[in-house]
This record gives sequence, structure tokens and C-alpha cells, in this order.
Amino acid sequence: MRGTPMPLDLTPSARPHGAQRMLSATTLTIEALVVLFAALAAHQLVPEHRGVTWALAGSTGLALLATAGLLRRGAWPYVLGALLQIPMIAMGAVIPAMWVLGPAFAVLYVYGVIRGRRWDAEKDAVDARVLAERAAEDSAAGGGADRAS
Repeated sequence: MRGTPMPLDLTPSARPHGAQRMLSATTLTIEALVVLFAALAAHQLVPEHRGVTWALAGSTGLALLATAGLLRRGAWPYVLGALLQIPMIAMGAVIPAMWVLGPAFAVLYVYGVIRGRRWDAEKDAVDARVLAERAAEDSAAGGGADRAS
């Protein structure tokens, strides 16, 4: 096995539009669409519980969309997004395909949070190195021009 294992770190990246937020928000938004389609299937499969089906699917879908929009507000929306994976998996009780889709989206979400944060940290390191090199070049060029005067 190469490298070190990825720790479960749900703290947000400092980048406001970084990979972590983009991957996490995309996964949550697609999950909201999957919840809608699962509710449509459950509407026909369990006609005696249509009200409950739509109430649970609607609240889960809206929570997923709201959480995707709140990801810039700190660490708690990332934790909430992770907790929202539970009802996604639990939908398997009504729609058996969700026993596969729910865990798959949970893995995608956690991977997006962890790997996105790592990519953002790598990008921050590259940006800091480039800025330091530019500052060194500017000071060297500026220092040489001052001496020649």
C-alpha cells in the first residue's frame, strides 16, 4: 500500500472556491437529484405511504441542497453533509437500489472532502512558493536598479 492512510478530516479548506468545496457541493447536489428520483420510484412502489415518502424525500433533498450552499460557512456543514448520508443509505428500505447508491455516494462525499482538502493544501503550497519566488525576483530586480542610480 502506498502512502499513508487518509485520516477522516472534515475541516474545511481555507480556499473559498477550492476543490474540497466544489467536490462536496457537487456530490450533495447530485444526491438531491437521486433522492427526487428515488421518491418518484417509491411513489409507485409504496402507494400506501406516499405522503411519508414525499415528506422524507423532500426534507432530505432540501437538506442536501441547503448543506451544499452552506459549505463556505465552516466545518459544521461538512459534518452535516456526512450525517445526511445516513438517510440516503436508509432509503434502501424502500428502494433496494439505494443500498448500493447510498454507500457509493457516502464514499464519494467523504473522498471529496478529504481529497479536496489535500488538493487545496497542495495548491496553497504551490501558490506560496510562486509568490515567494516572485517577491524574491522583484526585490532582486528592485535592489539592483536602486544601486545603479
